[in-house]
Amino acid sequence: MRKILLFVCLFTSFIGFAQDNTIGEKEEPRRDTLFYPDINSRLLIIPFEPKLYRGEIDKDIGEYNGLNFQELRGYYRLGLDNALYLAAKDNYDVVRFHADDADINKDLYFVYRSTGYANRIVPKEDEEEEKKVMKAYNKMVSKIKKEDEAPPPGTRMEQGQIQNVPDKNDKFMARTIVNENVLDYCEEKYMAGLFLFINQLDVVNAPGVDWTQFAHDDYPRMIRVHYTIFSKDEVEIHSGVAVEYFSSQTKDIREIIANHFTKVAEQVIKKVPILVVQQPEELLTD
Repeated sequence: MRKILLFVCLFTSFIGFAQDNTIGEKEEPRRDTLFYPDINSRLLIIPFEPKLYRGEIDKDIGEYNGLNFQELRGYYRLGLDNALYLAAKDNYDVVRFHADDADINKDLYFVYRSTGYANRIVPKEDEEEEKKVMKAYNKMVSKIKKEDEAPPPGTRMEQGQIQNVPDKNDKFMARTIVNENVLDYCEEKYMAGLFLFINQLDVVNAPGVDWTQFAHDDYPRMIRVHYTIFSKDEVEIHSGVAVEYFSSQTKDIREIIANHFTKVAEQVIKKVPILVVQQPEELLTD
C-alpha cells in the first residue's frame, strides 16, 4: 500500500510542478534552431538502460522510503522521464519510450541493441555549468575541499625515472550509433526528428566531501545525467552531462524527484534545438 501511495504522490507532485510552471512568464533559453522540410519533427526521449544506473546512496534512500534497489532505480528512471517530458512539452511534440506498451518496449530494446557508448571528457561548457550550479549551492560549497593542482596526465621521464600520471579529467558516458538504420526506423514509425538519449544516471555523494561532514550527516549529494542528442540525420548535436545538487538531509524520494530531477531535466532540454517545420516552398523564399 505504501508503494502505491508513493507512486500516486509522485504523479501528483509532477502535476503540481507542471501547473506551477504555467504561472508567470518563462525565460526562453538560447539554443540552436533546426529547420526541417517535413513533418517528422517530434522529440523522442529514450530512457537510460537500467544497467547504466550508478547509486552510492541507495541504502540510505531506500531504507527511508521502504524501497529495495530495483524499486528505487525504477522510480528514478520514471521520475527522470516525467521530468524531461514536463520540461519539453511546451516546445515539442514528445514521444516517450518509457511506456507500459509492448510494442514500444520492443522498439526500446531494439534501440539499445543498435547503439553503443563512449567514455569522453566532459565538454568545457558543461564543466562551467556544473561550477555555476555548485556555486549556487552556497551552504555546501564552503565545506567542500578543493583538490590540489596536479601535473598533466601522461607517461614521461622525470629525473631519470618513468612517471605515470593518471588522467583525472572528468568523464561522462556518450552515445554512439552502431546500427545506422535505427534512427531511420524510429523516424518513420514515430515521426521523430530529434532523439534525446539518456545514457546514464548517477545519484551519488558529491566529490570532495570531508569525512567530518559524513559524521554530521550534512553534505551535498549529486544527481548527474549523461545524455546525447541526435538529429534524424544521425548528426550528433550535443553530448554532455547535467548536474544538480541536494542535501544529504533530503531523503524523501518524492522531494528528490519533484524538486531536483526537474531542475536537472531543464538543463538537458535547454541543449535540445528548437525545431521549425517548413514546407518546401517556404525554404525557397527568403
